[in-house]
Amino acid sequence: METPGIQASRKVDTTALYQRFPHLQAIESEWGTRACRRRLMNLLTDSRGGTRQGFPPEHARTIFGLLAEHDRLYPAFENDLQGQAWTEYSPR
Repeated sequence: METPGIQASRKVDTTALYQRFPHLQAIESEWGTRACRRRLMNLLTDSRGGTRQGFPPEHARTIFGLLAEHDRLYPAFENDLQGQAWTEYSPR
C-alpha cells in the first residue's frame, strides 16, 4: 500500500517492491530520517554471515534507487556509517 504524498513526491516507483516484500513498506514511515538510510544500507549489505540470498535484480535496483534518492534529498545522512569503521567492513 502506498502512502499518499510520499510516493507521489519521489521518482523511484516502489509498487512492485512493496508488493513482493510488504514488510519493506516501513521505509515509508522512516523516509527522510537517519533510520531510513540505515535500513536501506542494511538491505543492500550482507549482515547474516553469507546466508542472505539477496534481492532479485529489479528489486535491488529499486532499493539502490531509493538510497540514491534519499541521499540526494537528505545529504546530511549520506556519510552515516552506522558507527562502523571502514576497517570493520569486509566485502565478499
